[in-house]
Amino acid sequence: MKYFKFYLLAGILTNSMGCIPGNELHTSVCFTTQHHEKVIPDITIWVKYNSETFPGFDPPNNFDTSIESDASGRVCMRDFPLGHHWFVGFGYDPEIGQQVIGSWDYEFNLRNLSVDTILYVGEE
Repeated sequence: MKYFKFYLLAGILTNSMGCIPGNELHTSVCFTTQHHEKVIPDITIWVKYNSETFPGFDPPNNFDTSIESDASGRVCMRDFPLGHHWFVGFGYDPEIGQQVIGSWDYEFNLRNLSVDTILYVGEE
């Protein structure tokens, strides 16, 4: 019974903390898009929210949103839902004259709210 009271109190405190101004949770992910060690700009990154299963390379049918990397190969997204998400990049490497693709998945939860990483792309 004493454990029940402890968990009940912990649950009430956790829920009430969400109502305190300035205590909102914010998620973020930033990528640098690269092919081998070279930054590739203008990569379109398609995002599939809350999926354990790889969505494939068929945009836009299997994805929820997209964003494009800038001229320096950087892209950031903020304030999306917690959960397991897939990020799939499509672009063109002018140095080799070919389309490049890549994917990355990540579980965003209360311990992992943000990440800054490299999204590697390669030849199809």
